[in-house]
Amino acid sequence: MSDELVTILKKSKLFAGFRQEQLEEVVAHLQPRSVTLEPGGLVYQRGDPSDRCWLIQSGHLTVRRASLRTPFRAMIYNEGSVTGIQGLADPGSPRTVTMIAEDEVKLLEITHDGVAKMDKETQILLWENVSRVLLRKLTACLSRESLD
Repeated sequence: MSDELVTILKKSKLFAGFRQEQLEEVVAHLQPRSVTLEPGGLVYQRGDPSDRCWLIQSGHLTVRRASLRTPFRAMIYNEGSVTGIQGLADPGSPRTVTMIAEDEVKLLEITHDGVAKMDKETQILLWENVSRVLLRKLTACLSRESLD
């Protein structure tokens, strides 16, 4: 299973630039696990404490927001895309949206537990990638939303 996990991690921007031994370290310390959701299944719900994130392996997700104008938005994810990154960046903070499986969705769940056990170089690379992913998400949100 470890080789399969490393292959999935390699496809994610969250682990971009990681060497093979660093990916193996991620598997050993973060212990990612496969999750399959049926259509309508919740990845996470608004208000839940954030303590993990997920890499998308397959399927489509819809976000339910606290917006009367557009309460639902289909999310376009590619294999290796990450959702719920708040669980790594700000563990324990409440989720701001609900993420729902549109169809069968296969995910790789990663908790923040174990990050501190990883080598410092690996931790730094992970946090750099988290920053990049968050910046891309912020840029995408700002390009769709009015700031007025």
